[in-house]
Amino acid sequence: MGLTLRQLEVFLAVAETLHFGRAAERLHISQPTVSQEVARLERTVGVQLFDRSRRSVALTGAGEVMAAESTRLLEQTESLLARVRLHEESRLGTVRIVASPSVVNRLLPAVVSRAEQELPALTTTELAVDTGQVSTTLAAELADLGLGRFLEEVPGYRLERIADEPVLVALGRDHPLAGRTTGLRLTELRDLPLLLWPREQHPRYYDHVLGLCAAHGIDPPVLVSPPRIVGSRLYLLARNRAFSLVPGSMTGHLTEDVVTVRLDGRATLPLEMQWRTDDHRPTPAVLRDLVRQEAAALEEP
Repeated sequence: MGLTLRQLEVFLAVAETLHFGRAAERLHISQPTVSQEVARLERTVGVQLFDRSRRSVALTGAGEVMAAESTRLLEQTESLLARVRLHEESRLGTVRIVASPSVVNRLLPAVVSRAEQELPALTTTELAVDTGQVSTTLAAELADLGLGRFLEEVPGYRLERIADEPVLVALGRDHPLAGRTTGLRLTELRDLPLLLWPREQHPRYYDHVLGLCAAHGIDPPVLVSPPRIVGSRLYLLARNRAFSLVPGSMTGHLTEDVVTVRLDGRATLPLEMQWRTDDHRPTPAVLRDLVRQEAAALEEP
């Protein structure tokens, strides 16, 4: 065939910058080298890819097609390398886990603890990310296994719902309803705003929480919180200036001034697991079974 991946990389740099000199700077090579690689590529494909003049460079029609297909081919190449590297000796017994904040509180420690006992040949590394960042971290090839809520579809990855976790109400410890032993009705909190992170942080999760409020008869104003609903804004709960809806695994992981109370009626948050479809290593498969077993325990009231 004659063309090389390096030629495609050089061609795309010129296609994106529309300037041979800037492409050379981006690639840390000389401008004559850029020109030579593009010329070789054009000879190989047999068509002109750029319209060149003294003042400008533009893609031809063939060049636009070449740019789109080259981008796709280089992405496939990266995916191929990632799949092959799963079988590198140093990776065979390693799983990198990325998890959202509430997963880090209870599920992830339980999984890692069991893995240490039952899978001694396995090494796990853990990465905690903000709400809404699990799937993008996987897509960037920074982890092998993702745990979170309302994860996004990622090409080459399987998505599995592993639990529906009960939703609890987070209130200040001295709130009049904080000691409720029977289910709390959200209509009893209609005068309080809801503490929640910005919608752009994770639109599907945000809309689900507000949908739960609507299903329970309220439409609360939202107080914007940092992505993890912890830290500097927790004082709003502790001082009874807001309430929040949290997964059951957050119980005991807020502050001593904040408690969780059971809701009257069913309300849940999905918990999901995501991993590479081409990761056929046996030990990670056993680890995923451990995750499923520990996640099932989260569904208990």
